[in-house]
Formats: sequence, structure tokens, C-alpha cells
Amino acid sequence: MMKEYVFEVMGMWLLSIFKFVITPFVMLLQGGDKWSFLETVVITSSGAALGGFLFYHFGEMIFNWWAHHFPKKRKKMTRMNRWIVKMKMKYGLKGILLISAIISVPISSMVLAKLYRHHPTALPQLLIAFFLWASALSSVAWGIKNLFP
Repeated sequence: MMKEYVFEVMGMWLLSIFKFVITPFVMLLQGGDKWSFLETVVITSSGAALGGFLFYHFGEMIFNWWAHHFPKKRKKMTRMNRWIVKMKMKYGLKGILLISAIISVPISSMVLAKLYRHHPTALPQLLIAFFLWASALSSVAWGIKNLFP
């Protein structure tokens, strides 16, 4: 029984790493009373935090290795590069944190590692954002569950 629970939690962790937005809903669809609200928030947020931590550091390692082995050449300013710079200047770190759950854990972590790897509070802020998103998404999932018992 305990072994089965651990495997289910690990499965939800994996799901929250790659499909963060739907994880609370999937947890409730598995069985109405299988997971408590607190379990839903803790499992979803800890899975996202684990994924965020791993992908942030993995991305940081890749970008540092790339910069070391392939020195920067003068880049031509393309439309995409101009758009990325514009978004970074306009929305900054807070903008990435605001959409972090929507663009997925791996992508938001790697973008943060690319743009803010020298910012000392970037990763802790990302983990806090994942916790807040997990709380909000779990609240919505539980609200829907209570509306349609």
C-alpha cells in the first residue's frame, strides 16, 4: 500500500514537471477523495520545484559550456532577437515568473537560466512562483470539484 502511494506520488511529480498546469486536475480525476487539497498543492509544487531546480541548473551548465567552447561572434539582429530583447526589457524577470506555469516548467527554467543565470534570486523566485501557481491551480481544481460533485 505504501509502495503504491510512493509510486503514484512520483508519477504526479513527473507529470507536474512536464505538464504542470493539468496536474491538479488529473489528481482530482483519479478519484475524488484520493488526494487531499494539501497533498495536491504539496505534490504539484514540489514536483515543479524539483523540475525547475534541475532544468535551471542543467540549462545554466549548457549555456556556460556553450559560451566557453563557442565564443560569441557578432550577432546579426534578427526579428526574433529583437522581440526577445523587447520582451525582456518590457516584462523582465517578473514577466517570466507570471507565465511560468503556462509555458511549462522546463522551458521557463531554461529561459530563466539563459537570461538571469547571474541574478542571485532568480531561481528562488521561480520556485516561489511555482508554489503560488500550484496553490492557485489546485484551488481552481477543487472549486470545480465542489461545484460538480
